[in-house]
Amino acid sequence: MTLTTTAALVGAAYEAGRGVAAFNAINLETVEAIAAGAESANRPVIVQISENAVRYHGGLAPLAQAAIAVAVGSSHKMTTRDAALDEALIARLRRTVPVPLVLHGSSGVSDEGLTSAIAAGMTKINIATHLNATFTRAVRSAMADESKVDPRKYLGAGRDAVAGEAARLLALIGGPRVDRAVT
Repeated sequence: MTLTTTAALVGAAYEAGRGVAAFNAINLETVEAIAAGAESANRPVIVQISENAVRYHGGLAPLAQAAIAVAVGSSHKMTTRDAALDEALIARLRRTVPVPLVLHGSSGVSDEGLTSAIAAGMTKINIATHLNATFTRAVRSAMADESKVDPRKYLGAGRDAVAGEAARLLALIGGPRVDRAVT
C-alpha cells in the first residue's frame, strides 16, 4: 500500500464523485484489520484516530482538513443502522459548498443509505462504532471458549472480523480500486 495524505484521497474522491472510507482505529488490531481490509478490497482507506482514542493513548495533535462535516440525519455512536439521511440537503450542500462533504455517524447508516449519500454528494464516510461493535462481537464469541487465555487468540478473532467488514464496506463505498505495488 502507498501512504498518501487525507487531502489527496478526499480530493480525488471528490473530483470523481465517489466516496472514500475513513475508519477509526482504536488499537493495533484494528489498524491491522483496516489495512488488511483495504488490501483485500483493493481500495484506498483513511485510517484515523478519534479524539477519544488520542485521550486514551495520549499525545497526537489533531490535524486540520479541507472538508466539512455536515448534519444530515446521522449521529455518532449509533449501534443500529437505521438513520434516515436528508439526501436532498446533501445534494444542495454539494452544489453550494466548495469542499468535500464528510458524513459523521456513518455507522448508523444502512448500506443503501451510504451509497445514496455518496450519489447525492457525500465524499468522506466516517465509520467507527460499527467496526468497534464488529470487533467486540467477535472477541466475545472467541472468549466463550474458556480455554483461550492467550489474548492474541481472541483479539485475532476481532481483527479478522474487522478486516472482513472493512473490505466489504470499502467495496460498497466505492473508492477507486488501486493497483498493488509488486516488489
